Amino acid sequence: MTTRKERLALNQAAFRIANERMSEWPERREERRSTGSSTYFCECSRTDCRAILRLTSDEYEAVRADSRRFAIAPGHEYAEVERWVDDHGRYAVVEKFEEVAPIVEATDPQRADTEEVPA
Repeated sequence: MTTRKERLALNQAAFRIANERMSEWPERREERRSTGSSTYFCECSRTDCRAILRLTSDEYEAVRADSRRFAIAPGHEYAEVERWVDDHGRYAVVEKFEEVAPIVEATDPQRADTEEVPA
């Protein structure tokens, strides 16, 4: 059985996976070429969140450099599982606490050793 904190981390991982997959779509690549930025889903833990973020590739990759970090809409952090790292105005960056780090690290699409984590 998963705990609430684990479910929150898995929710965020799902939004991150969606963002990673969509970044490969041809229309997203064209959007980056024409505007210099792309739209991303907010990677918060709220399953009903539909906030859209606009980040450059460099901004998103800076967040993605650490498996424990996520780009979220300002104010969407969950203090019980993450800490606020930075506020960029259009988006904020949060970092997962150690206790749920294994979940978000194991589900990171950019890690070579990504594995399936049970829900």
